[in-house]
Amino acid sequence: MNKRELCSILQNQTVNPKRLKETQQMCSALLEEQMKSDLIPEERTNFWQFLSDVMRHTGWRLWVTQGILLLLVCTGIFSVPESPQVIPVFMPLFVLACLPSFYQSTAFGMREMEAVTRASSAQIILAKLVLAGGSEIICLTVICWFAALTAEYPVTLIQLILYVAVPLLACLILTLWSMRTRERYAMQLSILSCLGASAFAGILAHWLPALYEISALGVWIITFVIFTGFFIKELSLLIKTWKEGKIYGIVS
Repeated sequence: MNKRELCSILQNQTVNPKRLKETQQMCSALLEEQMKSDLIPEERTNFWQFLSDVMRHTGWRLWVTQGILLLLVCTGIFSVPESPQVIPVFMPLFVLACLPSFYQSTAFGMREMEAVTRASSAQIILAKLVLAGGSEIICLTVICWFAALTAEYPVTLIQLILYVAVPLLACLILTLWSMRTRERYAMQLSILSCLGASAFAGILAHWLPALYEISALGVWIITFVIFTGFFIKELSLLIKTWKEGKIYGIVS
């Protein structure tokens, strides 16, 4: 059967009114069923259930890495007696250890696919940030406890907390800013930020030892307050992006 014969047969075909009515009824029923299903809110995974899923799949690696790093950092810090100024030098390493988890989709070229998944990229980053924050709080508490009771550094507990928190906040701020604003080389910039913060802390410890005296406590407190403000700003932008369902960062 050639094309001309097929066209002639189709042109001579008449529509069966009964079959047409059945088809229209079936389409109307399907459309009505679809409209009813759209009115029913879709059951979604809450954040804590999602956090549990992230912990089960990738979070445990993050915690194991932080635990191993804690042992190495404690060995490095307490190998230098009566020198609390070495503490800020090691703190950026905890953020550095989290970067492979934060940039996992970028490293494996899955950024575009992650952007269209049901869980937004902001929700994924927020879950990993919560897990990383929990592990870092435990690690830093252990460091402060050992420094205060075992190493017996000639500093107050407030000084120890500031020496731990200030460089950590600086690295987290730069990491979140890089993830949010940089289209390319965000991970490399985050790595350089952590290494640069560690090197800068070492320079201060060597050239400005007076900065670690009790008389300079006000400088540390002001820096802590400023960094906390910037961190809250970045965190609020992350949460806002998650609630709006938008893409966090720039997908090239």
